[in-house]
Amino acid sequence: MSDTYYPELTHADSLASLLHQALGKIDGELRVIPYQTIIDTLPESLDYKGLQLKHSHFTVTFANEYRSVYLDCAADKRLFTCQCSEREIPLARVETSCLEAVAHLFRLWVLDRIDPAELAITRVIGSVQVFPCISAHKVVDAQWDAYHDHLADGHLDLLDFYQVAKVTPELRQLFPFTSMWYFCFSRCTHYPFTRDCPHVRPKQNFINYEIIPGYYEVFLREHYLGEGSAARAAQIVVQFLPRNCGPAQLCTETYFNDLSEPQ
Repeated sequence: MSDTYYPELTHADSLASLLHQALGKIDGELRVIPYQTIIDTLPESLDYKGLQLKHSHFTVTFANEYRSVYLDCAADKRLFTCQCSEREIPLARVETSCLEAVAHLFRLWVLDRIDPAELAITRVIGSVQVFPCISAHKVVDAQWDAYHDHLADGHLDLLDFYQVAKVTPELRQLFPFTSMWYFCFSRCTHYPFTRDCPHVRPKQNFINYEIIPGYYEVFLREHYLGEGSAARAAQIVVQFLPRNCGPAQLCTETYFNDLSEPQ
């Protein structure tokens, strides 16, 4: 990536500092404070309206408690791509070549909490792509469907367990994913996932370390829970699921408890 397409960066320490300047020009009310400053020196009594998180010379995230905009600069042309998220779930993407438009977007999305549909007709910020609304159960269904081919392609040792788990109602409602050689379950649909459900791995023969076909061990974090056939492993996972474990929520672990608590 070159400063050729972003001459403003030639004399600036980062894109974050330039956005700080642009925000000051268009919005006298908005104060943007570097993340480390908030950690180190921000008094609790100071009323701030947003956080600026610096990632590198060419990327920045601007966020408050629920909403964020992640900004990335293209390497081969002048183009700012902004991913707009709520509770860490991407809802829209904005592309523009104008730095001031990015500053406008920060206020509209993060502070004014504009609806994605309204964002799409806001001409001052560039090209807007609004992601279609999707329910948690559709995300879960799509992941289960996709994992058949995924496991068949490179994790055949987990395929037997997958076949049993996908027809086990208590497990089928959760979001499946693999981590290293483990088959895991999450109570939320987006990373970072919850870590309170048991996970399963193929049993190895301790003499030659070869996989024992159709035989599995079950763990919760690093705590051993039991082992057996695919059907038995699924039973153990169900037995040790969190109390009142329901369908996966459309969120990340960060916001899972907020969405799961009774209103």
